Amino acid sequence: MRPIVLAALLLAGCAPHRTTGDVTLSEATRTIRTGPFQLRGASPQQRPHEFKPVRYPAVVIENQFLRCTALPTVGGRLYEVYNKASKSPLFFVNPYLDTHPDDFEGGHPWNLGGVEVNFPYFHHGNTYNDRWQWAPVRRPDGTAGVAMAFTSRPSLQRTVFRVLLRPHDARVHLEYRFENLNPYSWGLAAWIDTMHPKTMDTEFILPVPWVATHGYNRNRTDLMPWPVRDGVDLSWQRNVPPKTSLSEFGFMPRAPFHGCYEHKTDRGAVRIFDPATLPAMKLWTQAPPVTPDQYYTHFEIWTATSAVMEDPGHQAELSTHRAADCWFQPWGIGGYVFANANAALNLLRRPDGTLLAGICAARPVEGCVALLRAGQDTILRDPFHLDPAQPWRRELPARQGDVSLEVIGPDGASLASTDLRANEPPRERWDMPKKARWQHGANPATYDEIYSTLWRRRGHFLDGAIRRFKELLAKNPKSAGLKVDLARCYLKDEQVRVGYAYRTPGPEADADAARRRTDDLAQAVALLRSAIEAEPANANAHLYLGLALERQGHVAEAIASYRAALECKPPAPAAALYLARHRVQADAKGAVALARAAARAYPQSTRARQILIVALTAAGRAQQALEVARELVAIDPASALNARLLAEAARRAGDKVAARWEAESARLDSLPDARNEADADLRWLKGLPAPQATSP
Repeated sequence: MRPIVLAALLLAGCAPHRTTGDVTLSEATRTIRTGPFQLRGASPQQRPHEFKPVRYPAVVIENQFLRCTALPTVGGRLYEVYNKASKSPLFFVNPYLDTHPDDFEGGHPWNLGGVEVNFPYFHHGNTYNDRWQWAPVRRPDGTAGVAMAFTSRPSLQRTVFRVLLRPHDARVHLEYRFENLNPYSWGLAAWIDTMHPKTMDTEFILPVPWVATHGYNRNRTDLMPWPVRDGVDLSWQRNVPPKTSLSEFGFMPRAPFHGCYEHKTDRGAVRIFDPATLPAMKLWTQAPPVTPDQYYTHFEIWTATSAVMEDPGHQAELSTHRAADCWFQPWGIGGYVFANANAALNLLRRPDGTLLAGICAARPVEGCVALLRAGQDTILRDPFHLDPAQPWRRELPARQGDVSLEVIGPDGASLASTDLRANEPPRERWDMPKKARWQHGANPATYDEIYSTLWRRRGHFLDGAIRRFKELLAKNPKSAGLKVDLARCYLKDEQVRVGYAYRTPGPEADADAARRRTDDLAQAVALLRSAIEAEPANANAHLYLGLALERQGHVAEAIASYRAALECKPPAPAAALYLARHRVQADAKGAVALARAAARAYPQSTRARQILIVALTAAGRAQQALEVARELVAIDPASALNARLLAEAARRAGDKVAARWEAESARLDSLPDARNEADADLRWLKGLPAPQATSP
């Protein structure tokens, strides 16, 4: 299909100017040979007759250095990043897509390539069946790209994944927004997987001295040295022991970068990250041989929101975790030993003593100097321009002792530097705790509560957490806190317990799920009433009781519980959000005050802003609603509901942007499942009952 330029209302001023570095966006399709997934069967290359060409909607983002292709309807994936100068892809690009009709065990094949964002389900938790909504992004500095978004139901956790290019920049910038839409905490274990081609000459660049091998870290206390283990340098694919896989979790990063280099083709990949938001680094690869017909002709580099990747963290109610990183391709420099947002540097001493120095830019900077020193002596001072399309590389005579390479910018500031030591520096010391994490008190129960919903697997509900909290409560039956904890688990179980997620789905599973949901709510109500008797000022007990009563259909009693939650000291501010929904129809002004209080308490919550927009619109404050809606769309542009709210507020305010956002709302509503979800969410925001189901 011929690429179609996006509508002018969305991409005004983005006509191609590739020679000047402008970023362009276009809609297109990408043809991928698609066939059935077999977990342990023959590879797609060995079953070509089963794979037929299928065209998938694509969004293409391009500047003078890179061309990126995103596939929103194939799990919200960045599929390809093509480097125009090296004429090669940054990531592994698989021409085969093997799918499965089931969202669970067989529904998450993980070898398509590119960048895969897994949230709320980690460890390849996305599926190709997840068809994400998308919207273009353009910023005043010329940055442009695509925002792809998906709300996982019934867990009610939302991902917004932005893929961005900047003018005159050879990095692809990735931004992540992981939101908990629930009024109680949930597990946070967002994993991001990137796939890379491999040969026997692939080097894994993981700048850490210690790793933990793959496994559940709940009962782990061990670490292993990296990269040399038992005399073998495992940082090369050719050295991976036969019949094994490397799955290494990095600890104590020396610098905020990691990646790979394929020496035969003289190109690689490097990720630059912020350890505060994405602290994890992981490598996964299979043993050789590597052949074209082998199923895994790629390896994987991961990051995550938890440094110990399989120990997930808490995400508070109605909160957001935001993170960002970027990737670029070092090439033509024989490998790299250091990288930052400006450049990748290579500096090594060959067996004959000669030096190899290389610099590959991540962005252009004119008027730089490459400075090579041996001790206090300058052995090379070379003026050059940092240019991603022209790597700098020099080979120099043998030189003993410590050597350093530095890039000096036009203002005299150091842009990047690295040292080559004559002697190996001492290894950092690391002592793991003698006792594993999550061992004492309520921690095992809390761990089960967090962990139970993070796998996209059949039969993963809250049974384990409920059992553990029951055991704790039996030992301390007067604990109001434990009663609230157990009630929260019942509420979560009621939320996620659906028949199609049973190990054997069907009518019996549906009936059992319905029965269990009823029992869950009854148990939660009894526990919470008992907790409130013991602690009348327990705000969370009142909030959770309101949630349970509302799900039972007792709206008036639920409203009373929400009010009680707000009257406690300290209050449960989430109750303001839930109470505002029920005040919109009868008391819009009161709903505005409640929604504003919720928005102040949860400034990153899209739910709070959405209810505020609905309340302001109902109260006749359309201009204020329009201002909040614009802010919300800037935060989360790939939402059919947000576009609807903005269009309605603009229409009520008589603003000329109404027609433009009505068109965008119609586009987003046309995407798979978007209209039904937006309809349901809008009724929920307005406190309206769900429509009665009708027979087909």
